[in-house]
Amino acid sequence: MTDEFDLLLLEAMVQNPAMSYKELAELFKVDQRTVAKRVKDLSSKGILKQVVEVDWAKLGLAQAVVGSTTARGIDYARKMGEFVDSDPRIVEAYETLGSYHYFMRIIETDTFKMRDSVLRELDVLAAELNTTLITNRVKQDYRSFIRYLRETRFPRSRGRGNTIPNGVPVNTR
Repeated sequence: MTDEFDLLLLEAMVQNPAMSYKELAELFKVDQRTVAKRVKDLSSKGILKQVVEVDWAKLGLAQAVVGSTTARGIDYARKMGEFVDSDPRIVEAYETLGSYHYFMRIIETDTFKMRDSVLRELDVLAAELNTTLITNRVKQDYRSFIRYLRETRFPRSRGRGNTIPNGVPVNTR
């Protein structure tokens, strides 16, 4: 289970992924080894994952989010799973509860290629397919959510001044 300090670390790291262990230690007024141990623990638990984020639109690529249902039977669901696993243009896929069984993120060089290749293949496997082109990211704010989570799990931290406003070091003890 994570504690308040883990969530503070995550909040700081999400705000500035380039922060070194030394900078984090200075921010929280703890030993650098404490930060390193906590980050290692968060990573080994699978909570923290180091990733590289690419802005595909700036590379001139088309992105879409596709929702699909597989009500055609188990054979079609299996074939769809195999196709999703094998096609490199499907970069994310999620099994869901709700209107669709699956949501996928697809990246292709352009929308016409996406339609004529990936979407055409998915269409014959799915009972229903709904495609939405991504044109612009409106929001990506994990920091606010982590703060919300921390303040919900540890109500005493609310209003106590141990938040991380714009990266300004604040005493956490």
